[in-house]
Amino acid sequence: MNRIWYLSPSNQSANIGVNGYGSEKEQMNLLTDEIIPHLDRAGVSFHRGDADISIQDRAKESNSMGAVFHLALHSNAGGKGKARGPVAYYYSDRGKALGEKLVSGILALGCENNRAENVKQNKSLYELKHTKAPACLLEVDFHDSPSGVEFLTRRRSEIAEAIAKAIIEADGKQFVPVTAGEYADEAVKLGLFPGNTEWNAPLTRQEAAAVLVRFWKKLDGR
Repeated sequence: MNRIWYLSPSNQSANIGVNGYGSEKEQMNLLTDEIIPHLDRAGVSFHRGDADISIQDRAKESNSMGAVFHLALHSNAGGKGKARGPVAYYYSDRGKALGEKLVSGILALGCENNRAENVKQNKSLYELKHTKAPACLLEVDFHDSPSGVEFLTRRRSEIAEAIAKAIIEADGKQFVPVTAGEYADEAVKLGLFPGNTEWNAPLTRQEAAAVLVRFWKKLDGR
């Protein structure tokens, strides 16, 4: 029988961050998009909750499929633009253990942190209280902080890798880093390099400048 992890990215479309962050729902689903390839690579079975269903229905779905763990992904607010750092909420000790790994992985990326407590028990949050599986709700960082938004968006791939690594190791499997070849393929798909790139050849300054300009235009949405 497969050990299914239930992934529940935020469905909160009305929670809007600063500096063009967009909604919490949009950003946590983008984060989940980047977590999934790591889980696939490691052979972790998972189900991703539909972006448009309620947390009540997600809890029911998680319970009906016999999930071994329920992980909700959110970004935080209410810090008046000054609060920073991840916060993991848990119900049981098994949820606490994963929360500690998730927080540790995110802080290891250099995330600013002014939280007095980064891992907290909470028995009232719906997805913690009403799921049969051990559960954790992770607030990755604060989207009402300009520096928090920069971390959440610019470091998304690294955050996704840290979260995936915690899941994979908790599932008893080995985390397999993305290879240089996979990064190269992705760079070509993004249009940063021409398809006939000779990867072992050095770049001239002019070629390096072209890559940086292409990358900047991608970030700027042009």
